[in-house]
Amino acid sequence: MGTTELAVFVEVFERRSFTRAARALGLDPSAVSRRIHALEARLGMPLFLRSTRRIAATDAGAQFYDRVGPAVAA
Repeated sequence: MGTTELAVFVEVFERRSFTRAARALGLDPSAVSRRIHALEARLGMPLFLRSTRRIAATDAGAQFYDRVGPAVAA
């Protein structure tokens, strides 16, 4: 079974980095990016603000983390 989009989201949120999340999950950074993009498309909202140097959670992303973070950790 592969790593779920929610697990990828939680890693990116907590590590504030697609690259560090990819390393922790044993995935390619592009795979992490594709899963986050797919999750955002399915939810119909951006979860992260991206620039070339950093990412930050949107307000919606932070609220989504508050709802799913504990469930994914369990």
